[in-house]
Amino acid sequence: MSEHLTERTERDLGGAKLATHRLLLEDDRTRITQWVFAPGEQTGWHRHEWDYVTVQQSGGSLLLQAADGTEKEVPYEDGRTVAWTAPIEHNAVNISDVEVRVLEIEYKSR
Repeated sequence: MSEHLTERTERDLGGAKLATHRLLLEDDRTRITQWVFAPGEQTGWHRHEWDYVTVQQSGGSLLLQAADGTEKEVPYEDGRTVAWTAPIEHNAVNISDVEVRVLEIEYKSR
């Protein structure tokens, strides 16, 4: 994730349980993070300053809550890849009853 918005997360999400994430690789051009969401877990509010792709590694669904108040459900399918264009500010919530896993690959230059 590019920048975690801690103050907004605490204000808007209170005691919400956050998904686990692990940095797999970072160099001068790329950052790769693995996310694992148990049912009900979320990323917390964050801002992407770099374009990125997600590689879905499970089934399930995430609800993307945008900074402008809009919401979009993203159904997951193992192996599906989606490209995203920065800037993006959002929170992602696992709204399914299964664990959701995803790789996030951020490109540090535009």
